[in-house]
Amino acid sequence: MDLFNLQGKVAVVAGAGGGIGGAITHALAGYGADIMAVDRNLESVRSNTVRLAEMGCKAVSYGLDITDVAEIEKMADAAVAEFGRIDILVNSAGINIRKAVVDIHEEDWDPVINVNLKGVVFCCQAVARVMIKQNKGKIINIASISSLLGHSDRAAYAASKGGLIQATKVMATEWAKYNICVNAISPAAVDTPFIDGLKKNRERLDREKDRIPLGRIARPEDIMGAAVFLASDASDFITGHNLIIDGGRTVD
Repeated sequence: MDLFNLQGKVAVVAGAGGGIGGAITHALAGYGADIMAVDRNLESVRSNTVRLAEMGCKAVSYGLDITDVAEIEKMADAAVAEFGRIDILVNSAGINIRKAVVDIHEEDWDPVINVNLKGVVFCCQAVARVMIKQNKGKIINIASISSLLGHSDRAAYAASKGGLIQATKVMATEWAKYNICVNAISPAAVDTPFIDGLKKNRERLDREKDRIPLGRIARPEDIMGAAVFLASDASDFITGHNLIIDGGRTVD
């Protein structure tokens, strides 16, 4: 059990106000990590950090526009000033604008790429600079099975997540000599507000469930164990990996 013990570890979770990010903060805290919960919507994480503190960990909230590189660097500095180190980074921030390729405009494409790819990569960069000095760290990027499949109306989202998988592999290669493990998690649809559009369309929801051998969409808690594993010493020899959590959706 000590392999999964995160006591004394500091985790920065970007996108902590979302369903997946929020669940991961609780999972990491449950195994002993202290938490900096980061989100553009500061109010969305403040109540969360109160609950985390009640669990016995140190938890702080931080407001961040992940598309602003200068602000990302300030966030990493603030984490070090608050906790003295960063052991774990989880990048769960993400947006999606659903449009057919022939209908996409720059104002649709750019925000998705800037949040899901640019922002995440520069967040990794800023935190990795801290981890390099420590000679150890765990970085977990939340991608998507859209990086693997040709889902209609999701070109920008799929491109951002596919790019993130490749960037994860490059970062894993470059930072391995510093004992930094960089991995990705690619879920199928997860029952959070992010997929409210899908949940409101019963026909589409049933069709999606039918494509999943386990017969349901994922729940946030389905992602929690994987995040704890990749954040812990149990995964010290795993880097550059994309862990697919999809109930068998991509088996065929």
